[in-house]
Amino acid sequence: MKLAIRPLVIFLSLGIVPCSTALAADAKAQTSISLNVDMRDVDKKIVHATETITVRPGKMTLAYPKWIPNEHAFAAIDQQVNLRISGNNSDVGKARQTIPWRRDALDLYSYHITVPEGVNTLEIKTDFITTPNGETAKGSASNDLAVLSWNNLLLYAYPTPDTQVADITVMPSLFLPAGWRYASSLETVSGTPAVAADSALVFKPVSLEMLVDAPVIAGKNFKEIPLAPGTRQPHYLDMVADTPANMDISPQQIEQLGKMITQGGLMFGNRHYRSYRLLLSLSDQITGLAGDHHESLDSRRPARFMTDPTMRLAFGGFIPHDFVHSWNGKYRRPAGAATPNFQVPQDGGGLWVHEGLTDYLGNQLTVRAGIWTPELYLDALAETVARFDQRPGKTWRNLQDTATMAMILWNSSGSYNSLRRDGFDFYGEGGLIWLDVDMTIRNKSGGKKSLDDFNRLFFGNGGDTDAKVVPYTIPELVAALNSVVAADWQQFFDERLLSLSPNAPHGGLTQGGYRLVYRSTPNTFAALRGSNGFLYSIAAAIDGNGMVSDVLADGPAARAGLVPNMKITLVNGKNYSKNAMQEAIRQAQGTAETITVTVQDAGNSRIINLDYHDGEKFPALERVAGTADLITEALKPLAESKNRDARG
Repeated sequence: MKLAIRPLVIFLSLGIVPCSTALAADAKAQTSISLNVDMRDVDKKIVHATETITVRPGKMTLAYPKWIPNEHAFAAIDQQVNLRISGNNSDVGKARQTIPWRRDALDLYSYHITVPEGVNTLEIKTDFITTPNGETAKGSASNDLAVLSWNNLLLYAYPTPDTQVADITVMPSLFLPAGWRYASSLETVSGTPAVAADSALVFKPVSLEMLVDAPVIAGKNFKEIPLAPGTRQPHYLDMVADTPANMDISPQQIEQLGKMITQGGLMFGNRHYRSYRLLLSLSDQITGLAGDHHESLDSRRPARFMTDPTMRLAFGGFIPHDFVHSWNGKYRRPAGAATPNFQVPQDGGGLWVHEGLTDYLGNQLTVRAGIWTPELYLDALAETVARFDQRPGKTWRNLQDTATMAMILWNSSGSYNSLRRDGFDFYGEGGLIWLDVDMTIRNKSGGKKSLDDFNRLFFGNGGDTDAKVVPYTIPELVAALNSVVAADWQQFFDERLLSLSPNAPHGGLTQGGYRLVYRSTPNTFAALRGSNGFLYSIAAAIDGNGMVSDVLADGPAARAGLVPNMKITLVNGKNYSKNAMQEAIRQAQGTAETITVTVQDAGNSRIINLDYHDGEKFPALERVAGTADLITEALKPLAESKNRDARG
């Protein structure tokens, strides 16, 4: 896979304007890398790596990958330990030399060394701690399974910012614990066994860019299921799990995942991978993350994610979302995120497309695959609209800034989150904007066109291809929309991205024939997610243990004196629970009685009286009489073309 690079760009409110400095086409890192990773000590929560790099004598810089494509946080260099560098000597009889390294004082992901005369190969040994800092933190490996992200265990030569990781060849190999099986989009050399033994698994040489894009899952308990056999490219569901029972999925689920793949091909028209693997790590022992890749997804979920009916529905959109990223975010990528290597900063300003559009399309695909019913989708949509109607941070930080600040906001959820806004806002609110785009196209074209036409034009462009990157600018995206339906799309986006309105964008709802209302009982999606509805009644976010994480300014909770990090211990004299608080809210409805809560605040106990009498409130969508139901229309599965095997 070779990265197609255009000039670096900066996202501005009116589009993306190229910088004056273009990347030097002839600036290449003249190196090759041999990388062996040894995971046989995962029970000790540590992974080893030995790397050799061809070099020339003189000063050089080695880089630890920092900006990983599609990851909205910096790489975990704090988990790297035992870094030791040595060099061979071409003079016969001379011993391998230890080579000191010095970390750059301003770029902590860079290491400076001097290669002695006569040395043409470096050996780099390093370890990676698989458990993050913190007593209760969970990492990427347990005694029974592991996920390998190659970028955690390598350094590469970084002579200039123009270094192209697509031009660095890597020969990867891997040791696994005895008896473990694995899956990856990487291809092995012929004769490599499926079950690990004493010998290493040897993969075919790939570019450094492709290696970082190809995680490995492995474990004692492994299952592989072929999916969508009628498609031109092979697809697989690969699972590792805490127990074999965690992988006992039903024939219906297999059928739904196959339909997701088929509908994905119809949604975009073409595929941009040789094969695709749904890599699922089902465990309560490792952290829950998701990574987006050209030819696989890396989804780390709770052990019962695929077998618990409630969890499967509540989070049914996760796998389709990650699958959509193969087109939106990997094949087509905002130009500011299509950097030549892993050290050049990425511009996150386009995440409202990268994640926001994927949020909308992923949920749409979830319904088209039969994982969700249209009714469940509408309930989930109601929750999203209501959440962004309760976001006071929208009055000072616009949506564009949440995307631009993604690397900082990503892990900042916590106290006063609705006032701060976090790194997930460009998902949900971005999705509402793209719902509005779809409804606008349908209305302006009299139902003859939809966002599917844009998808096939913009993401299916070029026919089936191997994995590659085709960057785009916002003006190019706007031009593609105009070729589907003419409108002032730039102004459309500017108004929504730069808005400081306290309300969610409701345009997609109203154009689609719906409005947001509140009812006294939770909708189906809210019930699946275990929503307590407190944000919409007393205007506070409270977890199951009574811990207050957020309050809305001028809401009943804030007026009573509740603040984040207080812990509610009693409600009307009863031990705190979700049910106790809900009962108290119901009892106070239409009366003059206050809700009495006892809180712990910095070790001190005190009583707070909540003056709230409007009962429980849960969001729902209601049809607007006399309007067309365009939202439900947009959820219908796409039909296969009679003239082309669009299943792809």
